[in-house]
Amino acid sequence: MTANDENDGTAATRGSACRGTSTHASGGTCLENATQHQRKLLVSARTALSISQSYVAEVEVLLEELSAGVETPHTTGLPTFLHNGKKNQSALQDLIRRLSASVLSKDSLQRIERKLDVCSVEVSQASTHWDVLKRCHSLVAVNRTFQGSARASRDQEIASMPNLSSRQKELAHRVMKQQAKVEAHVVRGGAEWIAVRFVQQDRLARQMADGGWGWGEHRSGDVVDEGEWGDVPLAKQVRRLVAATRVNRRGCPLPRLRIVLPNIGRDSPDVAVLLDQLGRLDPSVEVVIEDGQGSFLGNPPPAVDVAVRNLLGNELDGLTETLNVDLSILIDLVSDITHSRLEPRPWQAQSTRAQMADEMTGRCLMTQVLYPVLAGRALVCTREAAEHFHRVLSTVGTASERERGKLLVPLESAPGGTLARARFRELSAHALPDTVQIPVRVLADTWTQASIEGRCEELGLPGVARYVASHGGFKRAKLSIFMYGWASGNVTLTSNKEIGGQIRTLVERFRQSDDECGPAIWVVDVTRNLVGNEGHKPADGRHECTHTRRL
Repeated sequence: MTANDENDGTAATRGSACRGTSTHASGGTCLENATQHQRKLLVSARTALSISQSYVAEVEVLLEELSAGVETPHTTGLPTFLHNGKKNQSALQDLIRRLSASVLSKDSLQRIERKLDVCSVEVSQASTHWDVLKRCHSLVAVNRTFQGSARASRDQEIASMPNLSSRQKELAHRVMKQQAKVEAHVVRGGAEWIAVRFVQQDRLARQMADGGWGWGEHRSGDVVDEGEWGDVPLAKQVRRLVAATRVNRRGCPLPRLRIVLPNIGRDSPDVAVLLDQLGRLDPSVEVVIEDGQGSFLGNPPPAVDVAVRNLLGNELDGLTETLNVDLSILIDLVSDITHSRLEPRPWQAQSTRAQMADEMTGRCLMTQVLYPVLAGRALVCTREAAEHFHRVLSTVGTASERERGKLLVPLESAPGGTLARARFRELSAHALPDTVQIPVRVLADTWTQASIEGRCEELGLPGVARYVASHGGFKRAKLSIFMYGWASGNVTLTSNKEIGGQIRTLVERFRQSDDECGPAIWVVDVTRNLVGNEGHKPADGRHECTHTRRL
């Protein structure tokens, strides 16, 4: 029975108790029934408020911790989630005040009951969402909206509709776009989407019957014709989510979908078979169906302090034990701006002056950003990158930048690791942690466009890498860096914010299958220029350099 059914039944009972009589005894009974109903509503409101207060307090802890480390916490959707929870909390407190007052009229109780029903459902569902989130790691967003259809697919479907005017086609496009939207929580740093659906088991069974499901005809492991279940609303929702992972693809592999169904069990063999079909909707998208009786929901969530720590995650979790170091990071590691306290000069480029100011004021120290990323990991770079790095230093680097470069990336004979580290420390105003590897190991293999195009699979690269190499316009050093990282599976560390998007665009354009993924790239948000010639006032009296020393 639904909440509305229960309300209707209660109202009918109240009416029958008082109908057709005006005696004092009947009036007393009617008043007594109303009073009892008011007490029941008060108990329900207090129960809902208790649930609300419990989960809202925990969400507040997460938001406080998140806000301390994220500049724009609103992008996570958590503030909105919390605001909605507090809004229901205030509404429940108001209902409790009204129900705690004198005896209310029948009409007042009915209005309160309707409001209470809505608040109770919203609180219960929000609490369940939070209970699910507490079991997750590395939160990206709560209730993020995704578009579940591409413009091209909508245009194709509309083109198949005959005799539509331009206005009707545009309206159809808008309706289809709106209907294709889905919401999901994004966790594991974007690698997993979670969708919670509250359909009841009996309702799902009715929808299956309406859709043509052959009851009792299927066993576990069967592949059931989609004609029997494709029109079930739950199946349509999951299909839209699968489509949304493709439309909103930002990397590889496609996000895993975890569909959480707290009100569904697998007691019914037919329901269990349907859930199996949903898990196999798309071979390229992993769909995990979590029913109310499974281990995901069956085991209690961790304590709130552990859950918050898990949800905050560690931004370094995605790094590999060996890091492939890009030219930009090598520059960051030897720049005088990184290692010295330099006064900005009027003739220097604006970006150089800003970087010097950051170091001088301590607002953003390059070593504090970069050293924790490097700590405890093996550092390598390609020979092509090392050679180009030294060519740049010999052309525009200062004496101290060139010396650091030789210590950091030795091409030939160089001081032993202990001596190199000691001298590197002497050339820096900042401590060098023992856990940061110096020197960087230069790889012996060579990576050229010819070898990549001719031996793509042999080198461990996916077929799409051949097209990226030929269409990317990368110079030899940059090509070697990202192709090595791609082939080895090691994360490429860079402070070049554009390169990842450039490679991703090429991969999306030329990929031959969903299984072809681009290289793993980790971007450091802070960067430093070489000081080089900018350290001295130009002889021609120019006020400001118009270029910077970046690779």
